[in-house]
Amino acid sequence: MGRIDIAETIKRIDFPEKVWEWLDLLGDIVARTQKEAMYQERSFLADTPFKKILLCAINKDLSTLNAIYILLRCELIHQASSHVRLLCESLITLKYISLKPESRSNLFWGYADIEAYEISSSILEWESSTANPLHVKRLHAFQESISEKYKKAKQIYTFLDTKDRRKPFSNWCNKNIADQARECGTEFQRLYKLVYKQMSSYIHGSAWSLRRQVSYSRDHYQHGVVLNDVATIIRTGLVVWVEWAKFCIEILNWRLIDAMEEVTKRLEEMDAKHFQQTAP
Repeated sequence: MGRIDIAETIKRIDFPEKVWEWLDLLGDIVARTQKEAMYQERSFLADTPFKKILLCAINKDLSTLNAIYILLRCELIHQASSHVRLLCESLITLKYISLKPESRSNLFWGYADIEAYEISSSILEWESSTANPLHVKRLHAFQESISEKYKKAKQIYTFLDTKDRRKPFSNWCNKNIADQARECGTEFQRLYKLVYKQMSSYIHGSAWSLRRQVSYSRDHYQHGVVLNDVATIIRTGLVVWVEWAKFCIEILNWRLIDAMEEVTKRLEEMDAKHFQQTAP
């Protein structure tokens, strides 16, 4: 059986010129951000727990930016919107950690012991009766090897509820993304609400999220719908990127001010050009 030719698949997907303008804008920003990251990487030393988080998270964010572009280029609208949310969540968590970098970085990395144990437990529960016995034995051995770390970590990641009952953390900081955004200030609260409101209309398995699906079929293709969806996702993604760039400038002295100003200007111009008479 032959392999799927990804390059050929992408070649077969074409867009109206207006859609290409939005894709090219995003592509320019992805390329410029990647170039700056490669420049900064030469001198960056991850010699503290916080700097290690920055290195790993920003590397992941760069791949998320690339994924948003590639998914839109392949006309995978719902999947691209979910990655815009992932980018937003990553930024909020980075900002939240940066407010108390030493203590929160230690909490962030320490929670990995709990995650490793609980993930292995889930796998064993699901596959212990059906998987290869040798694999199951190895996973049991791995879980046993980290059990002491898990027990110690469980004592740290707990809190007292309103009835003075000790409960485990829901995650490494015991705060969801909305709560983290709230502690990061008004701008991050607004960013969170904007992204979740805009992108949830594509992500969730609701009737509303499927409202335009037929418009992407071969027989009922509607260029205006595609333009609106691509522009909405790119516009929202670039709003997140601007805040992400501000963070990198503030914390790491990245050279993205000119790119930020250009994004804002081009977004205003393209909104006026493509949607001045029709609401998105």
